Amino acid sequence: MQIKTLSIKAFGKFKDQTLTLKPGLNLIYGKNEAGKTTVQTFIQGMFFGFYKPYRKKKTYSEEYEKYMPWNQFDYSGALVYEMDDREIRLERNFLRAKDSLFIYDNRTGKIINDQFKYDGVIRQHLPLGNTGMTTVVYNNTVNMRQNLHDYESGNHQDEIRDSYIEMQNSSGIEINFKGIVRRLEEKKNQIGRSGQSKSRIGTAIRERDELKELLKEAEAAYAKVAENQEKITRNQKIMKRIEAENEYLSQESVVKRKKELLQSYEKINKLEKENNRLSKIIKEDQVFEDYSYKILEGLKAIKNQGERLGDQMDYIEKEMADASEHLKAIRQKEAAKRSALAGHTLEGITEDYELYKKEQGEVEAVDKKSNIVINIIATLVTLVGMGLVGLANMGLMGSNQGIENLSLTLGVTLAIVGVVGLSFGVSATLKKRQILREKQLIPIQDEILAKYQLKDGPSFDSFYKKVVRNQKELEQLQNEGELIIVQHSRHQAGYEVLFEQRRGIMRELDKKLAQYEVKDIAEYSERCEKAQQLEELKIRFNGNLRLLENLLETVNGGKTDDGQAVWHKASPKSEELLSLGKEIARLEGENNALTDGIGLPVEIQETIKSLDAQIQTFDTEIQACNAALEVLETIQQDCHLESAPELNKNIGAVLETITQHYKGVKIDEAMKLKVVDPKGGDFKDAEQLSAGTMDQVHFAFRYGIGERISHEMPFILDEPFVRYDKQRKTEALKLLCELSSKRQIILFTCDDDEEKLLKSLGAAYHKINL
Repeated sequence: MQIKTLSIKAFGKFKDQTLTLKPGLNLIYGKNEAGKTTVQTFIQGMFFGFYKPYRKKKTYSEEYEKYMPWNQFDYSGALVYEMDDREIRLERNFLRAKDSLFIYDNRTGKIINDQFKYDGVIRQHLPLGNTGMTTVVYNNTVNMRQNLHDYESGNHQDEIRDSYIEMQNSSGIEINFKGIVRRLEEKKNQIGRSGQSKSRIGTAIRERDELKELLKEAEAAYAKVAENQEKITRNQKIMKRIEAENEYLSQESVVKRKKELLQSYEKINKLEKENNRLSKIIKEDQVFEDYSYKILEGLKAIKNQGERLGDQMDYIEKEMADASEHLKAIRQKEAAKRSALAGHTLEGITEDYELYKKEQGEVEAVDKKSNIVINIIATLVTLVGMGLVGLANMGLMGSNQGIENLSLTLGVTLAIVGVVGLSFGVSATLKKRQILREKQLIPIQDEILAKYQLKDGPSFDSFYKKVVRNQKELEQLQNEGELIIVQHSRHQAGYEVLFEQRRGIMRELDKKLAQYEVKDIAEYSERCEKAQQLEELKIRFNGNLRLLENLLETVNGGKTDDGQAVWHKASPKSEELLSLGKEIARLEGENNALTDGIGLPVEIQETIKSLDAQIQTFDTEIQACNAALEVLETIQQDCHLESAPELNKNIGAVLETITQHYKGVKIDEAMKLKVVDPKGGDFKDAEQLSAGTMDQVHFAFRYGIGERISHEMPFILDEPFVRYDKQRKTEALKLLCELSSKRQIILFTCDDDEEKLLKSLGAAYHKINL
């Protein structure tokens, strides 16, 4: 695999920049903060995006916020790589609201997303999914960040271990250890544990225990029902006997009870008409029976929850709008501050200011400068001459007149020469000062003052202080703008979460309203009122029905004037019959109340048996999953024991080549690396070594494990040799040169030492300056 071009449209500090990479060794050079780590992170983001691993829903990593450009309207780029004789182009938009990835055949321009694996969590196809490369394995093998050693952390080392073991599998059968273990764990999580009330097995156990309690209640209720039924049967037999006696006695009281019968008939007729009317109304309004105020309160609670979330969304929208206005005002202030510089920069102004001060110092130095040597010699000659004249005049030269005259003549001559030399020196100094000031120094200062339309040095001092203060205020505005952008991003994320929650709540509300066949809560409330009226009608209907039963019990058979049958007149034992009837009605009502909402014990027992079988099945499945996980763990350990010697040998050879000291390494089944102490032969953890040696151990590990896990991915390194001495750095570069003949190498550095060593080795490389 070879990365060909990186097109950074908007990412971190970069905007509309393209980098072209070559096969073999690519040396990307840049000073501190030139953007080397940003380019390395851009490559990672293009392949994998910025999502936290091992999540059940899409969650963005910290790098998403770190490399978001100030201008949040664009956060995107493209990457072209060649693999298996195909040239593939990735175009990715990193923004949350526009998060997307398009995969193209770069030669035909056809979208080929469906040819790659799909991740249901991030809802995207994976460009490297078909190779088995994940973001964790990538960052802990072939992508070597500066002074970061992440492969010994939790899930990361497990994933590297599984990828390595799958690669070492020599059985000819493709075994996806990660996938199998993940599915087994997911199945166990789906089943859950008995202590988890919301898990499948926990739910089954809870339902079974509840049914057992319900079975006790049902058995007790139906035992009481059986007892009451015996009483009902006994009372019914007594009533039949009394009715037979009343039939025999009724002949004597026919005439006497006629009027009472007719009065009872009128009452019965009136009650029957009213119950017929009530029955029609109840039948028509039966559709409102299931509507209750309890459900209405639940619907109102859901609606209120949605309204609260809506209020929170409105508040966040206001905060976002205020932040946008504030940011706009800051950008306007920044523009005003920059316009105040009239196109100049603080660096340029500072450079001119320092030059002005330097020239001003040189002017002062020229004003003070003189022909010091000539002046000193002239002064000494003058003093010597004057001394000789003085000695001659005072007669201190002896009695020889010739010597005195010679001394006098020589002294006068020296004094004249000294005075003339001193005059010449002073004149030359003044002339030199004038020439330098007129031809060199003052014009440079005038040019600088004219550049900024200033009249003198003090005004330049004032202007420079103002520019420095303006720059500080500009930086403060930029920092404030960055803070507002971060706050706006957080508000946006919070708004999206609230939006999804509110949408889910409103969907739930709409679903429930559709379930009850109403368009809104107000309509459901109206149906609740009708349901309450229906209940009141039923109560009235049942009251009339009981009154009818009592009236019918008080009468027995008779005839009307036209010979039609009438009810029986009340028997002499009507009070006893009425009492028995009430008792039977009470017992039947009690039986109805006892069995209302309680199933038959036999049915409950069958359901309990079904749940017991289901729980047993869950237990069996969990045991099977645990057994399978143990088998997989054994397979992994066996594979590690089989392949570890070769891997240890390869990594040990790399480490020995670099250090010329350590000759052996050991990687245990947890992918933890140890080195052999040459003195005692004991194993030492890598963390016990010096910082530089530990870097070399981790380099050897990544070099060795990266070769074994992926022969195709480029080997990317960011400042890996910071703590190497020259000899070990040279050996490491030799290894990279050898590796570059087989795979692409991308080496980031801020030091020209690597390039010098590569030149001394005669290595071929492609250099990119950031």
